Amino acid sequence: MYESEPDTIWWNGSLVPWERARVHVTSEVATRGTNVFEGVRAYWQAEAGHSALVHPQRHFARLAQSARLVRFPADQVATHIAQMRAGIGELVEAIGRERDLYLRPTLYIERGRYGWRSEDTEVGSYIAGYPVDAYSDRPLSCIVSSWRRSKDLAISPLAKAGAAYQAFRLPRIEAAIAGADEAILLNDADTVAETGGAAVFIVRNGVVATPPLADCVLDGITRAVAIGLLRDRLGMTVVERSIPRTELYLADEAFLCGTLDEVRGIASIDDVVLDSAPGPVTEAVRSRYHDLCAGRTAASDPDLLVPVIATERTPG
Repeated sequence: MYESEPDTIWWNGSLVPWERARVHVTSEVATRGTNVFEGVRAYWQAEAGHSALVHPQRHFARLAQSARLVRFPADQVATHIAQMRAGIGELVEAIGRERDLYLRPTLYIERGRYGWRSEDTEVGSYIAGYPVDAYSDRPLSCIVSSWRRSKDLAISPLAKAGAAYQAFRLPRIEAAIAGADEAILLNDADTVAETGGAAVFIVRNGVVATPPLADCVLDGITRAVAIGLLRDRLGMTVVERSIPRTELYLADEAFLCGTLDEVRGIASIDDVVLDSAPGPVTEAVRSRYHDLCAGRTAASDPDLLVPVIATERTPG
């Protein structure tokens, strides 16, 4: 997906050709990876004839939170996010008709070495959009990585910062070498944290469990939607609690959820085959999630799906 280069990108206030969005190799974002970002899905809803964004308000609120945690200048952040709220719709309208997109709104620091004062720092922004294929229902094989999820006093998992995602590079390579699809990371307490892009859920004896935020996990937006679907639409008991590594092997079923993964079942962990993959709970929450995103069922939360309505353009 990231290997593709779409024709158009939204960059610092306007749609521009992809190749024009450039920063210098010595910029802060190139030198130290100084950026914060979000991953937002836009789903094409064929019956309605438009795309819909999944929780854009929550995503932009979390983007602002990440920028605050890594001390980006607040006034510039507010200006850029205000522009990006409109820009994301413009980009979807330009490149997203009749296809699903993965969108990456990003704030970055171009100038200002370790800068946090507005007068010493220059913030930039972009939104890249990538077409994504229809979801896969193939269960994933996972390993438990030998690498650890960063703790709150290193690079907080509550900040979705680009530099922090270097910590997922080695686990993903480790998984690939092992012939697995994904790596599950533990935290320093040796309990389950998350993968490089998704929350981990297990089902045992009719109860769904997922690690709490205090166990070094991102405050995931898809995670919250899944918890709501499990509780409100499936009548399941969901608990947020620490999960020891060995409990993964005892799960009746397990699944991941995230913006890109959506809801994906887990077939095996460290070559331990789970009894049910994908299990009935996984299948139920996945189908309901996709029905919501495709517009086949109504969301109880009016902010969950925000339509992108095409605007009339004056012929040029």
